Amino acid sequence: MFTCVGIAGLIGSLFIPLLIRLVPRRWVYSLGALCLVAAAALFVQDGPAGLLAGLIVRVLGVACLNVTLNLYIMDSIPRGDFVRSEPLRLAISGGAWTFCPSLGVFLYSRYGAGAADGLSAAAAVLLLVTFWTIRLSDNPAIAPAPLPPPNPLRSIGRFIAQPRLRLGWLIAFGRSSWWAQFFTFAPLYMVISGHSELASALLISLGNAMLFLTVLIGRLAERVGVRRVIVAAYLLAGVTTLAAALLVPTGFSLVVAALLLLASVWLSALDAVGNIPFLRAVRAVERPQMTTVFRTYIDLSELLPSALFAVLLSFFGLASVFATTGVLMLAIGLTARLLPRRL
Repeated sequence: MFTCVGIAGLIGSLFIPLLIRLVPRRWVYSLGALCLVAAAALFVQDGPAGLLAGLIVRVLGVACLNVTLNLYIMDSIPRGDFVRSEPLRLAISGGAWTFCPSLGVFLYSRYGAGAADGLSAAAAVLLLVTFWTIRLSDNPAIAPAPLPPPNPLRSIGRFIAQPRLRLGWLIAFGRSSWWAQFFTFAPLYMVISGHSELASALLISLGNAMLFLTVLIGRLAERVGVRRVIVAAYLLAGVTTLAAALLVPTGFSLVVAALLLLASVWLSALDAVGNIPFLRAVRAVERPQMTTVFRTYIDLSELLPSALFAVLLSFFGLASVFATTGVLMLAIGLTARLLPRRL
């Protein structure tokens, strides 16, 4: 089911530039928020049909919001200010990422799905009201042109032809892959090790709480450069995740959890500056198409590692998931050295 949802989201997101050409961008953003409201309504329905429909609507809504938000960011913020603005944006969102996983589990277990999903829908409505209050305008440089929009497959080819965009995508894909395995397998490991579901939720919340450090990471990146922060964060995350994998068979579950939390510090550093290589490299006239291709890292980071982990878990234990993720972090960290030194 999750694989089908990921594929649907991947295909749907590639057609967002066409949607932006047909209607103003503000309506695409609004559609994304409304999709989140609709998804919450579908989730409270009993049975797998409502769950599947809700997941598909949700992933399409997130795609609309993600693409248009990145376009608004590139319109409104000068490139030289990304090092300051991106960490601040992540730090502000840290509150939701920290408290909502535990709050969602509490509301669901105490009051049912309606309470948890109702809070989600209310947040989406608040987002929509805030957006229309701000009334952001589109940049004329990327306004819909009278010519037909590029074919999505051609946009992919154009993206792949640009080395800096490819490297920016890989950096984003790696960090998203780590978070995907953390959200799934860290709580699973805690439950298997004998801890409660609430303890698993708290582990996720503590990992997300590291986003509050992103402002400090931004200041560090301003002093030493984005390139050094990205390379160092990936290498440290790789070493820490591998150490956690080595300790899984020993049964020291709290030590493993502590190492995964330490790794989340380095991943939060990547969250703070990880999108900057793409944001600085993309050309203004190609922003809708290239941003859409860029955000495929979100869908593919959930699809590809999950498929690999499914194979690994057929032959090996849970430690293989953390070990594979650690190796991936080290490989991307070494590759990230190809970033421009002036970045």
